[in-house]
Amino acid sequence: MAASPKKKQDTAPLNAEAWSEAALDLLATHGIDGVRIEPLAKRLSVTKGSFYWHFKDRNALHEKMLADWCRHTTLSLIERLDHNVSSPRLRLRKLLRLPLLGKRSQHAADVELAIRLWGRRDERARKALQEVDGHRLSYIEKLLAECGVPAGECAARAVLAYSYLRVAATLVAADATALMDTCEDLLIGPAASLFPQE
Repeated sequence: MAASPKKKQDTAPLNAEAWSEAALDLLATHGIDGVRIEPLAKRLSVTKGSFYWHFKDRNALHEKMLADWCRHTTLSLIERLDHNVSSPRLRLRKLLRLPLLGKRSQHAADVELAIRLWGRRDERARKALQEVDGHRLSYIEKLLAECGVPAGECAARAVLAYSYLRVAATLVAADATALMDTCEDLLIGPAASLFPQE
């Protein structure tokens, strides 16, 4: 007896966020040229008609991808850190360790790299990157100031800390906590030196 055709999975109807998330996954592995409607529909086990229910065209999907990426990787992250971690020093340390936290962090780094490559040839992606970089640098600078770093050093240290944040996962082993502590102390300043005895 012949096998019956594979049925589509019984899942909740797809929304625009599900399409965007799948597109960002595809972007991480295939670049922006690989983010096409047919492979996405196949990946999501739906027809292309589902795509057009949510988006006018690929450009609309690209805009949604960039907006979601900005919100999830920057704005929501800052909000979570501010809400869940009281000390600015601990918030900054937690932020600097994010790239070293496993598969999810690696995937986020892959998506970001793909967006940075896309931004070399697409104005929308370039603007999204400028916005995200600006938010992140401002946030790091604010945390450094709250940690007691002298005002004249905050902007430069924010650039150094952000650079570390972007490349640490390629240079530092996830279990090298002593090395991470030293790097963070150099970037933020040791806690004792920030609060000198009077």
